[in-house]
Amino acid sequence: MGEGVLVPFIVFAAITAWVVLPKYFRYRQELEREKSKNPVVNPQQETEVKKLRERVENLESLLCRLDSEINYQMERSLTSGKIQTIADPAGNSQMPTTFMNVAAALESRFQILKELGRGGMGIVFQAYDKQLKEQVAIKILSPMLSNDSDALERLKREVSAARRITHPNVIRIHDISETSGLHFVSMEFFQGTSLKEHVKRSGALSVMQAYNIASQISEGLEAAHRQGIIHRDLKSQNIIINPLNQIKIIDFGLAHTAHLEGLTATGLIMGTPEYMAPEQVAGKKVDERADLYSFGIILFELFTGKVPFTGDSAIAIGFKQMKEEPPPPRQINPQLPAAVEQVILKAIQKDPLMRYHSVAEMKADLEKAVLQPVSASAIHSSQTKPVAERIRE
Repeated sequence: MGEGVLVPFIVFAAITAWVVLPKYFRYRQELEREKSKNPVVNPQQETEVKKLRERVENLESLLCRLDSEINYQMERSLTSGKIQTIADPAGNSQMPTTFMNVAAALESRFQILKELGRGGMGIVFQAYDKQLKEQVAIKILSPMLSNDSDALERLKREVSAARRITHPNVIRIHDISETSGLHFVSMEFFQGTSLKEHVKRSGALSVMQAYNIASQISEGLEAAHRQGIIHRDLKSQNIIINPLNQIKIIDFGLAHTAHLEGLTATGLIMGTPEYMAPEQVAGKKVDERADLYSFGIILFELFTGKVPFTGDSAIAIGFKQMKEEPPPPRQINPQLPAAVEQVILKAIQKDPLMRYHSVAEMKADLEKAVLQPVSASAIHSSQTKPVAERIRE
């Protein structure tokens, strides 16, 4: 597919999938209800159920192919640095994406040092801010976001709100700016790697290591929630950890307007499927409890080395978030204290009303589970009760 038609193709695919996805979930739910009933004995009903199942399977296949194709095209374009907006009459891209072009566009204030990474929202560079006289991170916004005036206005409001968050465990955002048609966000530079990469290399962390990281996440998340800021895309990729095990949460204020960050490159649903709360997958309005669900998934990952739900496509993972129960963390890591498992399971309940209602509540339970472990007999007694009953306690 040529680069010149990539943007219209993605827009068309996004609109198509936005219309089709809700129907997919309704069909899937209807199919599940039919399957839960007694075996169909009426030949006509059996035929109708079979047709419904085929429709669901065909729809799922179509969406997954669409998801795969769009992500492939986006990844290829971003990796090659060739993604372009619709060209102006002179045939020039409205967004320079090469190192030299970005360096030239921002040279009046920033010295671009190196590229740090690329993703759905754009490209991140390490730079030296000549005015602030310190190193910063520069996120060059995707052309598809830069060309959407409504999205830019929303992003400016979100960034303005996120600037109110001042906490050592949250990346400080400086400003959102524009020069030569290039829109970018400047923020604090923090040397480290993503928590996702850290866990991938280390596997399941020790209880105290995981608790130390989780405590810092909870502190940063609580500071944001006090300002009324919901992250909406909290995940281990959005947490940076340095060699001293200090962490910072990134991208507060960006996820709300991140059309390209999330379930697919088409931006069907904001968020990342492995960490998304069920209500977010369903496209419903979210509050702080969606962040707590994502935090619970991160806890699961820290203590077991894995996320609870995986799949061949974003659609498949999203459906699991809505319908399937997670594996018990202690089944993956038998050394995990039972009380810690209960905290994780409560945080990732499907129903928001069954989860923790604040970071402070969740943090207090985790601290108690790790630092004040109950006796072995009490753990055994608790394990004999049904999971739902243990969570309510």
